[in-house]
Amino acid sequence: MSTTPGIDVSRWQGDINWEMVAAAGYRFAIVRATIGNYYTDPRFYGNWSGAGDAGLLVSAYHVVTPEHPADSQVDRFLDVLGDRKADLPLVLDVELSRGISPAGITACVRDCVQKVEQQDGRKPIIYTAGWFWNHKVLESPEWSECDLWVAHYGVSTPTLPTGWSEWKFWQHSEKGQVPGIAAATDLNQFNGSYDDLLACANAEPEPEPQPSAGLRARVTASRLNVRSGPGVNYSDVGDLHAGDVVNVVSLDGKDVWVEFEPGKWVALVFHGTRYMELE
Repeated sequence: MSTTPGIDVSRWQGDINWEMVAAAGYRFAIVRATIGNYYTDPRFYGNWSGAGDAGLLVSAYHVVTPEHPADSQVDRFLDVLGDRKADLPLVLDVELSRGISPAGITACVRDCVQKVEQQDGRKPIIYTAGWFWNHKVLESPEWSECDLWVAHYGVSTPTLPTGWSEWKFWQHSEKGQVPGIAAATDLNQFNGSYDDLLACANAEPEPEPQPSAGLRARVTASRLNVRSGPGVNYSDVGDLHAGDVVNVVSLDGKDVWVEFEPGKWVALVFHGTRYMELE
């Protein structure tokens, strides 16, 4: 099965170097905008513009608080979005009960779905997990009309909440290490190829995002091995020395590796030690 990687972020990720995120192969970002009718994520605007400028497909999510009227919640969500148009459908995050009965949670989620669709013109994606949804939201055939973003960690295949037969997005880790982000980050997969993701966004297929042509890195170590791939298990094909500057073609690897010419890689960060600085 072909999948496409992406992330979701909020204020907890702090400052993000979105060019590094894009260069590491992530193709979409879903950014927290609001919670209930009372909270706007202070990093929403910067994350939205940063991800979009780096070439990622972008959407926003709203955390549903079932104790508040749906109208006031969605109004705040859409007011924060303003005239920004999400590439991918907007998301309703359904994971809070706040002492409300399943009937009350169900009614609130239903009203939020309807209002978002009325205003955005697309059915929202529902983010949830089976452990919550199966006990807190009443069954209805209408839920499967919304694409599912399922949260399930530490498994090879996610368990789906009642009402869906497939997932569109899967949040498979909450502890991901992403180049350009210092804090642990939620990792996601889209169920399809990059062209499928573009189709989901009603966008024309285009070359996958690449690092900016102006992104360069300077060697700070006295000597740095050049490898044939992004890892120490690849063969040694030469050396760089302190002060050498290379153009960054792509970034990859468990740590952070820089490809500066086809088949030539060096470590920017390895086991917590930085060997180069981006310019």
